[in-house]
Amino acid sequence: MRHRSYAYVLVALVAVVTLIGGAFNDVAARGRVTDESTGQPVTGAQVIYGIRIALTDADGRYVLDHLPRGAKYSIQSRGYDPATGDTSTTEVVLHPFALTLQVNEPDSGDPPKPVAKPEIRQGASRVGGPGTDTGSVVAAPYPQIGSQLLVCAADHDTLTIEARGGAATPRVVLLPKGTQGCPALPTPSPSPAPLGSPAPSGSPAPSASPVPTPTPSPTP
Repeated sequence: MRHRSYAYVLVALVAVVTLIGGAFNDVAARGRVTDESTGQPVTGAQVIYGIRIALTDADGRYVLDHLPRGAKYSIQSRGYDPATGDTSTTEVVLHPFALTLQVNEPDSGDPPKPVAKPEIRQGASRVGGPGTDTGSVVAAPYPQIGSQLLVCAADHDTLTIEARGGAATPRVVLLPKGTQGCPALPTPSPSPAPLGSPAPSGSPAPSASPVPTPTPSPTP
């Protein structure tokens, strides 16, 4: 009987240790997801651990309960590059992978009149467009955050904006009618002709190389 009592005590001790260890390793992941370009919360982002998914609320916050300590999970949202976190993560910043604009005319009614085929310029380069007849235009990959962009379209004035927002939902830009239009793009330089290409017609053919005169053999 005494040996049986010892066995019961041992089983109970193992169970207690297992429960304590499990409770110690059972943690909750809590954090907040924001947009790198604006600093604003990202609503509806998916926080994924295995088959479990939690969605961020209106303030970008999420909670995943009952995770092993140190467990890693992924964060995904439409319009952003995916990110990862673990149970110690409290802030997740998502980088937008494309800038989407909806370009309309100001004071043009409800719904507003879209600007057909808008473009996005950065310096002397076009980074987005021509867009659609419904005023949508996309720059991908996302320009450097905070950089200056020019929005333009035919028969409209131009507008300079900062590269911010426009990832999960299109950013609305108002472009007034005018005469500025889009600046002319630089003309690409012609590529040099590859070596060994035939001479263009009308050019004189290259002269043949002179044949060397054979040297006479010495007299024996």
